[in-house]
Amino acid sequence: MNRHAHDAFAPLGPEPAGAAEQAGAHTDQPTPVLPVPPDAHAPGFKHSRYGEASAFWQYRDRDGRLLGYVARFDGPDGKQILPRTWCRLPDGSHEWHWKAFPAPRPLYGLNRLAARPDAPVLVVEGEKTADAAERIFPNHVPVAWPGGSSAVGLADWTALSGRDVLLWPDADGPGRKAMAEVARQLRDIAGRVHQVPIPGTFPMGWDLAGPAPPGTDLLALLEAAAPLEAEAELPPGYVMTRRGLVWRDPSDSEKPDLHLCGPIDVLAETRDADGGSWGVLLRWRDNDGRIHRWALPRAMLAGDGADARRMLLEGGLFVAPGRAARERLTAFLVGAHSPNRVTATLRIGWHGSAYVLPDQSIGAEGREDLLLQGNGAFEHAFRQRGTLHEWQDEVARYAVGNSRLLLALSAAFAAALVGPCDAESGGVHLIGSSSTGKSTALAVAGSVWGGGEPGGYVRSWRATANGLEGVALGHCDALLCLDELSQLASREAGEVAYMLANGAGKSRSARDGTARRAARWRVLFLSSGEIGLADKVAEDGRKRPLAAGQQVRIVDVRADAGAGLGLFEDLHGFPSAEAFARHLRTTTSSVHGVAARTFLAGIAGDLASVRSAVKHHVAGFVARHVPPDADGQVLRVAQRFGLIAAAGEIAVTAGVLPWAAGAATGAAARCFRDWLDERGGVEPAEIRNGLAQVRSFLLAHGMSRFLPAWDEEAKVLRGRSPGTVERLERAGTIT
Repeated sequence: MNRHAHDAFAPLGPEPAGAAEQAGAHTDQPTPVLPVPPDAHAPGFKHSRYGEASAFWQYRDRDGRLLGYVARFDGPDGKQILPRTWCRLPDGSHEWHWKAFPAPRPLYGLNRLAARPDAPVLVVEGEKTADAAERIFPNHVPVAWPGGSSAVGLADWTALSGRDVLLWPDADGPGRKAMAEVARQLRDIAGRVHQVPIPGTFPMGWDLAGPAPPGTDLLALLEAAAPLEAEAELPPGYVMTRRGLVWRDPSDSEKPDLHLCGPIDVLAETRDADGGSWGVLLRWRDNDGRIHRWALPRAMLAGDGADARRMLLEGGLFVAPGRAARERLTAFLVGAHSPNRVTATLRIGWHGSAYVLPDQSIGAEGREDLLLQGNGAFEHAFRQRGTLHEWQDEVARYAVGNSRLLLALSAAFAAALVGPCDAESGGVHLIGSSSTGKSTALAVAGSVWGGGEPGGYVRSWRATANGLEGVALGHCDALLCLDELSQLASREAGEVAYMLANGAGKSRSARDGTARRAARWRVLFLSSGEIGLADKVAEDGRKRPLAAGQQVRIVDVRADAGAGLGLFEDLHGFPSAEAFARHLRTTTSSVHGVAARTFLAGIAGDLASVRSAVKHHVAGFVARHVPPDADGQVLRVAQRFGLIAAAGEIAVTAGVLPWAAGAATGAAARCFRDWLDERGGVEPAEIRNGLAQVRSFLLAHGMSRFLPAWDEEAKVLRGRSPGTVERLERAGTIT
């Protein structure tokens, strides 16, 4: 995690006045600006402690725009490598500072990569080494990462997506360890990854920037690079050719080869932490050259393997038709073995200190690879597009001054803290009339996690309870956005509220009657609708009113912020609320999915500190905003708002959210007060609801449903049936 002057894990200080309404506020530390504006003056490279730099290197993006510099200082105490970036200062001015690139940090050589998209890539350690490698190996594109051997995980390796990569480590322990980490980073990104074997006889610390040891043929060494994955053991009779996988009958050499499928690699065998759910990790390229990786559960091969073949075909792999070819391919997938092992899981989210996404595992350094294994399709909503800086500039900064947008974005980050902090699952439901801006708030929050599918990251309430169970499992430890509560069947509304917040699906039985394992998840969801959950349940006349426990699981917040602009309070110069909302919706469709991964990478290695920080944040929030005589239901809701506030503040300090310190807390406090005012008091909901029912009864019926105890006629009627009352009226006994 990037550390600024504000400690991300320090307890909250006093809440600044009007923090949620401040527009364009910045932190009190220099903030790097990427790319460097064309009118920025040239930097100097003299350091107050290390003197004049002995060398410096320019970092440029794929379009050649300057991003910053890295400078080297040589002194009596050895070399020092420092970054030099163009920064925005607290007073709004700009200047060059010795400040690191924000994570994920750009690679050195991005412009080289863009200019030669088909050339193999050579990854080395250090800018000086990369320049030397370019001279030695002109047919390759050398790149390096900023920050040295300990900063591999902070670099943005997505620029190497689909590329053939060779790794050339320095000739020492730290160099080999750093390149092993590069290999882990590239496992799900690059095409084929090879590593150059550095002889043990090379001088300690040698790299390509120095003279080669006598008798060394560097080109031959490069050509000796070997693939990192150990080769899989193919069952007898199977051969991998350039055409793909073929079957050669060992008992009859006269038979022609039977073509089974296109080229496919068996990277590893998979299983869960308990030694079950075995599978095989496969990799192939489609006809567009795109790389696909899929952890195939071998249970899918129990029958004829049709489901497994369907998934391979969906991923663009050629699968030969015909019964004989299908049967041989199924036998291959069952019998192929690999010395490599990968831990697989059936759900995304936290697994210890590692966070598993459909296409990436974050924070799993120093342990066996961890990945998602399942029967689902390749498409998912956790897609990345654009850069963190673009998202901050085009989406996140517009939340400043808008309490509902600040709350929504903070809630997006809070979803990842529910599990580590043992917080209660639940949701925030934005209520408002059509065109208020509710869906825009969901789109903005969803852009933290992903997009790319039709409709983006946001899902619809239009589903059965069973369908939403699968949706919740697919968003474990991530934000779940559900739009338009009115589309949910009223008969299922109450059940769904409990199911989502309790984190468990229905218990079901297998074919033999034994109990199947129920789905479990942790989720924080953001919802929208023109009515609240209680009104939705009331639409089904057969149901009892919404219980207090359900009401605190889905907290209703009015979408209208009261500024006459619907959900918004500050339009940031846009001519209308509609234009502002249109900009946000359009931008979130083209820039999304980067912020959550940056946030997760920052906290994954320090979850104990995160838990401590959130505990202090929530305690401080509750102490400031919950009256002493408040019921426990109010306390539970306040704790959720406190968790959202804490997540926003940590994301601000980590450099992910471009807000002032205290903005997230101010917005959460504002929305909590609005909820409390709408609730009408701090007493238990059961007492408040009971009084409201009695009040409604009296207003509707007055005294017409009551009989005075002292009235003689009432004494006659007391306990009589309707038929008896009618006979007494006819007889004139009563009037």
